[in-house]
Amino acid sequence: MAPVLESCWSPCIWSSTVKSGSRAVAVYTIAMSLILITFIAYQMDGGDSTQIWNPLFEADVRGSLLVFGSIFIIIFILLIGFSILMVVGINIWMRGFILPWLATMGLIIVFQLFFGLWLLGGYYIYLDATFAALVDFLWMAYNIYCWLCVFSQYQIILDMQSPNIEILVEY
Repeated sequence: MAPVLESCWSPCIWSSTVKSGSRAVAVYTIAMSLILITFIAYQMDGGDSTQIWNPLFEADVRGSLLVFGSIFIIIFILLIGFSILMVVGINIWMRGFILPWLATMGLIIVFQLFFGLWLLGGYYIYLDATFAALVDFLWMAYNIYCWLCVFSQYQIILDMQSPNIEILVEY
């Protein structure tokens, strides 16, 4: 089975192989997670969370913001660990180390899809909410491309580890 992508090219990441592209995706994922953890911690500490494009926009500052903010922070900390695990898996050709990153990033992509649809469905009359949904969908598309890059590396490792056995005896 041929991999989905042969190289990794995007406005932020360019690599002639998906192996080095997957490493760059891991760095992007770690950086994105650290920025979002900082932003969520700022909101949980009493910072401004009144922007309509914020996933924690309708959360209660004393209750649900702390609960959902903590859940998001735990997910992003796990994603940082899974990114490191993914790089280790790529370096030692262990495809099982790539799976946690693929699953977690897949869940984040699904969340981005539903959040963008929620913005459009609930606040379509506000131009800034529609623009925020557009930006969310563009970021989601970029994350899908990064996911495909890592999945292609997974496919390459899978293909290299699959036994190629030919049966020479006729039946």
